[in-house]
Amino acid sequence: MSASLPNALTARLEADNQLPVTPSAVEAEQALLGAVLHNPEALDRARDHVRAEDFFEPVHRQMFEVMCQRRDAGEAIDWKLMKAVLGNADLGGVTTGQYIARLASEAITVVGAPGYARMIAEAAQMRTVYETCQAGAARMTCGAVENPAAYATHMIEQLDAVASAALAEHARRVTLGHSVTSVLARVDQVRQGHAPRGVPYGLPKLDGYTLGMRPSQFIVLAGRPGMGKTTVALHVALTAARRSGAVGFFSLEMGADELSERVLAATAYDPREPELITYRAIAEARGLSPDAMGRLQEAERACAGIPLWIEPQAGLTLAQIAARARQMRMRAERQGIPLAAIFIDHIGLIRPSKRYQGNRVQEMTEISSGLKGLAKELGIPVVGLSQLNREVEKRQDKRPQLADLRESGSIEQDADVVLALYRDAYYLEHKADRTDVEEDRLARCLNELEIEILKQRSGPTSRITCFCDVACNVLAEAAR
Repeated sequence: MSASLPNALTARLEADNQLPVTPSAVEAEQALLGAVLHNPEALDRARDHVRAEDFFEPVHRQMFEVMCQRRDAGEAIDWKLMKAVLGNADLGGVTTGQYIARLASEAITVVGAPGYARMIAEAAQMRTVYETCQAGAARMTCGAVENPAAYATHMIEQLDAVASAALAEHARRVTLGHSVTSVLARVDQVRQGHAPRGVPYGLPKLDGYTLGMRPSQFIVLAGRPGMGKTTVALHVALTAARRSGAVGFFSLEMGADELSERVLAATAYDPREPELITYRAIAEARGLSPDAMGRLQEAERACAGIPLWIEPQAGLTLAQIAARARQMRMRAERQGIPLAAIFIDHIGLIRPSKRYQGNRVQEMTEISSGLKGLAKELGIPVVGLSQLNREVEKRQDKRPQLADLRESGSIEQDADVVLALYRDAYYLEHKADRTDVEEDRLARCLNELEIEILKQRSGPTSRITCFCDVACNVLAEAAR
């Protein structure tokens, strides 16, 4: 074993002539620190990948932290400074000067700094995995029988940081030159028809106004109850899953069977058939004709290969949604397809953390900013369904406005796109003593749904009228 290793580490390595159980990359730490002593530019390249707390050896951790502080202050980094930092540290029988000289003599080049930095970070992540598993095993072998979900939840939260580390590569710092080159390359691909502008909504006019659901966007689909939020969300999710890749659908309100009934009704829909199959008819089952059963079996076959993954558990926290979304991303990559989008039905049912317990406005602020952060981290659109407040019902014109978003202005602030839904037929159907004029209007707008773009960071606002048969969960652009 090298005499240049700090004494504390030497003791760990040589105890019982065994290697340490804990994963480490001490030689990579030494090589990186030596490179910084030779050329501080190595530190600039390394810091995109490693932090001081990732270093296994405390002496190395202290050296790296001081190097970062000096670099940020615009001050020099040299062996005299490091000698002062180390002081009288126990370095296994060598002086601090000898140890620093050894680091410098075995240093890597600036070009190799990122690779060694990643190695150090990966060792730190491996330690997190190892220590989490050890702690979990210790807790579960103490003899007491308790709820295993608590242990599993704790371990998932600890390990999720490791799982997400590799997923956020795209969000790291880039130069302007690299970024604009990437944009122009994408523009060229789109112009040649080789790449889509965004994940499609499945409504040509809406896709035209918005360029589709773009990466890292937080999209809010808002409406009062009965406006068809789930109908629209399932239509968009199915379109995305068929054309762009896997889609995660977090259904915090409905079970998987209820959603599947709606998907089957939409897939089996055929306006030319005399019998329309509603999702209620599928739930009741007894009244379905043999012809309807045949169409549903065809719909089943059509749905079999669609990568729409439903998470039906209620009461999920934002952290749990994020963890499962990352798992979906890795699952999709293993299958050789991208994760195209995440849908959450609905935002108001996400269980808040205890940080702002009792303050609903702050709870919703935390949730909306977290969903925007998740969209940026994964580099995909995140679509959150949102209820509008009851103030809508007090107006004569009940078309929604941005101010109607429930409980927090942060949703409006954090969202890149806000789409609001309105069905005039819903209010006419629930109105007593309709006039003849209103009866005529109801007949004309019975299957109409308006989608209004209330907010779009990089595009116009507009209103689109669609055909919508809510009972069959069918949405299509109106032919006008």
